[in-house]
Amino acid sequence: MKGLFEELKPNIRGEVYFDEISRRIYSIDASIFQVVPTAVVVAKSSEDIYRAVSAAKKHNVPVIARGAATGIAGGCIGEGIIVDTSKYMKKIVEIDYNEGFAVCQPGVIQDQLNKALEKEGFCLGPDTSTGNRATIGGMVANNSAGAHSLRYGKMVDNVISCRTVLSNGDIVEFGEESEATFNEKMNSGGRLGDIYKLVHEMINQHADDIDKAFPKIQRRVSGYNLDELIKGFPLNMAKLIVGSEGTFGIIDLIKVKISPKPANTVLSVLHCSDFGEALNKVGKILEHEPFSLELIDKNVIELGKQSTTMKGQLDWLDGEPELLLVAEWDGSTPGMAIKKQQTFDEAIKEENLFYANVPLNHKTSQAKVWKLRKAGLGLLMSKRSDDRAVAFLEDVAVAPEKLGTFLQKYREYFTAQGKECGFYGHAGVGCVHVRPMLNLKKDDDVQLMLKSMEDIAKILKESGGALSGEHGDGLTRSWLNETMFGPKVYELFKRLKNAFDPENLMNPGKIVDAPKPGKNIKAQREGTPLNLNTQYSFENDGGWNFAVDMCNGNGDCRKEDNGTMCPTFQATGDERMSTRARAQSIDAILNGGISHNEFLGSKRVYDILDNCIECKACKTECPSNVDMAKMKSEFLFHYQQKNGSRLRDRLFAKVGKLSKIASTCPSVVNFANSTFPVKWILSQIGISKQREIPHFARKPFSFWLKSTKAFPAEKSVVLLNDTFTEYNTPKLGKFTVSILNKLGYNVEVPPYTCCGRPMISKGFLKEAKVQAQKLIDQLKPYVDKGLTILGIEPSCILTIADDYPDLINTEDAKKVAAACSTIDDFLADIIDKGEFSLTFYEGKRNVLLHGHCHQKSISGTASTLKVLNHLPGITAEEIDSACCGMAGSYGYEKEHYELSMKIGEKRLFPAIRKANIETEIVSNGMSCRCQIAHGAHRNPQHLVEFINQRIHNPMGATIV
Repeated sequence: MKGLFEELKPNIRGEVYFDEISRRIYSIDASIFQVVPTAVVVAKSSEDIYRAVSAAKKHNVPVIARGAATGIAGGCIGEGIIVDTSKYMKKIVEIDYNEGFAVCQPGVIQDQLNKALEKEGFCLGPDTSTGNRATIGGMVANNSAGAHSLRYGKMVDNVISCRTVLSNGDIVEFGEESEATFNEKMNSGGRLGDIYKLVHEMINQHADDIDKAFPKIQRRVSGYNLDELIKGFPLNMAKLIVGSEGTFGIIDLIKVKISPKPANTVLSVLHCSDFGEALNKVGKILEHEPFSLELIDKNVIELGKQSTTMKGQLDWLDGEPELLLVAEWDGSTPGMAIKKQQTFDEAIKEENLFYANVPLNHKTSQAKVWKLRKAGLGLLMSKRSDDRAVAFLEDVAVAPEKLGTFLQKYREYFTAQGKECGFYGHAGVGCVHVRPMLNLKKDDDVQLMLKSMEDIAKILKESGGALSGEHGDGLTRSWLNETMFGPKVYELFKRLKNAFDPENLMNPGKIVDAPKPGKNIKAQREGTPLNLNTQYSFENDGGWNFAVDMCNGNGDCRKEDNGTMCPTFQATGDERMSTRARAQSIDAILNGGISHNEFLGSKRVYDILDNCIECKACKTECPSNVDMAKMKSEFLFHYQQKNGSRLRDRLFAKVGKLSKIASTCPSVVNFANSTFPVKWILSQIGISKQREIPHFARKPFSFWLKSTKAFPAEKSVVLLNDTFTEYNTPKLGKFTVSILNKLGYNVEVPPYTCCGRPMISKGFLKEAKVQAQKLIDQLKPYVDKGLTILGIEPSCILTIADDYPDLINTEDAKKVAAACSTIDDFLADIIDKGEFSLTFYEGKRNVLLHGHCHQKSISGTASTLKVLNHLPGITAEEIDSACCGMAGSYGYEKEHYELSMKIGEKRLFPAIRKANIETEIVSNGMSCRCQIAHGAHRNPQHLVEFINQRIHNPMGATIV
């Protein structure tokens, strides 16, 4: 493929990747398959798409269009050139509210478009559960729908036109046409004329065959949309492109219908004790014309109860339902929506159909229900077992009135095979996502999957149903299209594909001419897994290999504008920066795809992992709880064992010892660090000249402690003296002791010992273990006395709480970890007990909180907000920010400085700049405060500093 590389590299404005790790990263989506492409083109423009397609034709290589790759059917993976439009081609070109349309590039994200539309009260009707990352191009490709298709239909009902690059390089605008215009194009000759001639033949000679073959249900997305051709003129040819999965061409511009968004919605959450009986009542519910009607089964509910992502989100549940049906009602006013809800509730009560009906009228409580519903896939996939919730006939669709009977048969089929299923989805339109638990590492389960697809396809056809109601055919279901549509219509599918793409270069093997999906199954690895002697314990994850394999490719790490995961992806939009890419790069070697010998010293894997800033957000925000921070540390350890370590990394790892030395002459060190010669020297070892090294205090915290007397109190707590408190901000330690004393607590402070966080982050795990054990031995006697260990710096106290149990893996480590608490959580608990007996100055203040990543990911920031808002006159809210971008030493490193600042500019810095100058900024992380001061030119306070400032008779900070 040298010729292809030489053709693409100089002619593509975006990126071109031929290296093995990048191709592995693009070899997966959210399906059960893995196919390594020949090359990857990250297109920057329509010209890049055209050039990629032209090069593919010249070298006879297939082309596969790719968006966010959240598809479950394997539609966007394959051999050939992957064309990724998600990074750069994300411009909303035009919005016209009067005419009701928007024009987008294919990489525009569903939520991005909806955010732009909501200010005028509009939305894109189809709303997938992956809307925070799914691209419009991908939604067109598989004819997406979503929860509100009762009102808005599928993408085919909402696409007005598509501009498409065909395999011969022609760029064609497909849209609505009169019969005269259609005939003109039919007689125009060339590729376009051939397409129109065939469509004309289908309309005039095969309309009856098409009508008989297509299921008469709303949610059918399998095959090509030939049923749209027989509705008469005007004829919209774009509807053929919708659902074609890139097999006709690559879309570079899309015009979509936009719809008024309901002003108000409320929910009725119906709790059912009998699965079949509840589903048989779907028709009854639909008589009341809900805005949507969704289904969530017991398996999803139970996994939700166990998931960290759903913590505190299920307080609306009543009892132990076998099934939930969630009916949504809309209205132009709150009263109208509630009236619909109450009318329905009264009717349901009379019929006594459900054991509980929970009405939810506030957005906050409704959001919790939708969070569980949208998390259905991720929750089912989070089960740590080789028996996974496998997607193969996962979005079957039948008429709603037949749903109960059909799903009972579906469930009974797998129950007879000893297999459990999870169910969730769109009951109101008869489209339900079903996930049987199979182990695809076993050939027997692979064969069961294939046989069940054939058997259930027959049941579906008899029921007038469809193989796919939402996710498309892809590698999973295309082989059954002839069975479902019959040989006559299937032959029309093949002829249409040939008319558009006679070279068979556009995503071949999808929809037509597809093999059985017994090959390229991700779970069936190429070789013997690499078994490493790991420093961390991965026993709770099922082992190191299993932990990596928990990434199911759903792409939740690609969300751009909410949550913390994944900061580097949010800032760049680059797939190689996502948690999914990092997991896949490790998996490629661990599980036999690439030479085992290369793993320990793989610079290519190192480069992919290098921009993981170890925020830990993936551990809680990823539905499968993939802990990439832990995996990166483990990898770095093995990498350095073979390649050695850099001086800069060793210095950062020993920041505690260096701080101790610096504290002996802090004034000299502080002055020297600001001078050009020292900055130049530091830059030579890779530390950015733009950064200021944090100042060292005149006296360490421990110096002040020696001069204080024990506070006489019956209650005691332990304060962890972390590196930053000891050497940089001893005033925070002093304020904390003062506040706790005023609350009636004696504060015991063990001698300063670094927690080892810098060593962990740089992969020096053996040294980190020694440090961790030293601190455990130091803290254990306090824990044995039943004392709580409090931390001021989130990264340090949460290292003990989160890392130590797996790093040391002893009972002592677990006991010490369990005794740890952030100062925020401790003070919030005191408030809950009614014991927060401090007297404060009055005076109104607005406060913006930026949470430290580790705190947001592990313990949460709700307690910080509770404490702040408990103070008289304080109104505090949290900035919707991801990581600040500093991430410990990351932002100080020369090669990372620019991206570090870009992360801050994504959401954090603009929010602070927008705030009134009198608004206070609170941030507990030392590196967060440094980054905010550097990037937003504000000086945040730690929570304890802010509290101390507001207390009558506060403790001063003159010694620091």
